[in-house]
Amino acid sequence: MKRSDLGHIDNGLAAALDVVGEWWTLLVVHSVMDGCTRFDAIQSRLGIARNILADRLNTLVGAGVLERVAYSAKPPRYDYVLTDTGLALAPALAALETWGDTWCRG
Repeated sequence: MKRSDLGHIDNGLAAALDVVGEWWTLLVVHSVMDGCTRFDAIQSRLGIARNILADRLNTLVGAGVLERVAYSAKPPRYDYVLTDTGLALAPALAALETWGDTWCRG
C-alpha cells in the first residue's frame, strides 16, 4: 500500500522519500547497482513479491532513477539500468549501509 506523499513538506529529504521511501525501493536500487538488472534476478535475489517489485521498478523508472532497456522483443523483456540520477544515489546508499552495519546489526 502506497503511503501518502510528502509534497506538503518543502525540503529535499521529503522529496527524496517520495521517490525512494517505500519498503524495498532502496534494496532494488542496491541490487541494480550490484549488477542484478533483470526482473527475475532481482525478484529471486530479494524474495520480493512480483507485484511489489513491478510497482517499485515502475516508480523508479518514472522518477528517472532507472531506465528500462529492452533485451528481448518477443516476449518483451528488459534490463533495468541506473541513470545518472540513480548513480548519484550510490554515496547515500553506501553511507546508509555503513550506518546500518555499525548501529543496527548485532
